[in-house]
Amino acid sequence: SSHFSSAHAHEACRVGPPAMSATILVDDLETYISQYGTQGAIQRLQFIASKTENKDLKIDAGKLCLDMIKRTTNAKAYGEVHASLKIWTEGSDAVAPSFDSVWVEATQKQSTILKDLYEQDLHVAKVQQAKDQIRTAHTQLINHCIEQGEFSLALKYVSTSREWSTEAAHIFQTCMTFIRLSALLRQYTDIQSFTSKAQHTQGKEQGGQSMIHAAYGLYYMTSGKFKDAALSFVQVRQQDLTGPFLDVLCPQDIALYGVLCALASLDRNEVQAKLLDSSSFLECLDLVPQVRDLTLDFCSCKYAACLSSLEKMKEALALDLHLHEQVSELCQQIRSKGIVQYFAPFMSVSLHSMAAAFNTDVDGMQAEVARLVSKGQLDAKIDSHKKILYMRHANQRMAAYQNTMRVSEDFLNTTQALILRMNVLKHDFGIHLARQKK
Repeated sequence: SSHFSSAHAHEACRVGPPAMSATILVDDLETYISQYGTQGAIQRLQFIASKTENKDLKIDAGKLCLDMIKRTTNAKAYGEVHASLKIWTEGSDAVAPSFDSVWVEATQKQSTILKDLYEQDLHVAKVQQAKDQIRTAHTQLINHCIEQGEFSLALKYVSTSREWSTEAAHIFQTCMTFIRLSALLRQYTDIQSFTSKAQHTQGKEQGGQSMIHAAYGLYYMTSGKFKDAALSFVQVRQQDLTGPFLDVLCPQDIALYGVLCALASLDRNEVQAKLLDSSSFLECLDLVPQVRDLTLDFCSCKYAACLSSLEKMKEALALDLHLHEQVSELCQQIRSKGIVQYFAPFMSVSLHSMAAAFNTDVDGMQAEVARLVSKGQLDAKIDSHKKILYMRHANQRMAAYQNTMRVSEDFLNTTQALILRMNVLKHDFGIHLARQKK
């Protein structure tokens, strides 16, 4: 597939600097991965290497991952990725990098010394009951564990540090660390509980609200609540996503996830108002031109172009760490939404013209429409002989009669209530509250 051309990726890197805009397609891995923090980049590269069927991409992701790991102290991951690379490069022209045993031994030795030192600092601080030093010692141990890729152990230290975090700013920071580690472990339910806690914390740092919206969006999307996810993502400002949070999501993710969730769950007018007319979200969209064009096509009713672009992106989307399990469902819902909105202005439509608009054959179009009708998403009936879709005509006489009965019933109820009140007042039948003297 041309989307996964590794040679093209390296050629692009040699010719000049990477493009300013990000990319969701992994044909330029270095540009794609440069948007993330070190741990987020390593995790995504490992995921791409494990999932892709493309051998060149698998090898490139493994090599790049090996380079990223050497920025950390995670000697264990280095050994695992190197072993995988040796297997992947067997029988190919690519050669696995030589194993850097000097770096591994030095890193392991230094990590052991540092951990002992940090644990000693924590012990001394606890003996002295020095709250600030205890919190600092915990932070050192948490960062040390993250560097080593021991996210579950880091979570334990974060949990024990909570009792020493009393100021609002420290509580917010603790919540954000929980969110980061939960995302790295892909424990999405935990993200929701700590995002809620962060939301109700007073001492949010600059840009904290955007990170909260982004975290909520990730939780909702992975839970299949696409409308809630879209409404969360559109409130994120790209300049607020900085520092450790880039291990979780970056602006290109906000654009991609926000658009897919919005197209699957919102009407065309809502997509226009909340995405394309939003200056802050447009800044995210401009980072990913493919996704911006997809949104414009959808809002311009160019469904064939929109769905064709989506289909081309599908293979790359399946390699996205957080999105991969939702790709099929999102694409299906976007297509269904397009069909419903295409039919909305008409009394009847030829299935031939719909098939042309949605890049399929007539029988396929009829099957899709029948499924939407049976689900109650499309209020229509199909003439399978003439291949025409007709809008169902509502029984307007019955609707008018039911509306009249409802209005008259409301009138009677209101009148009876007024008569009852008048009689109560007339006979002075009520509870009298003693007036307070001023």
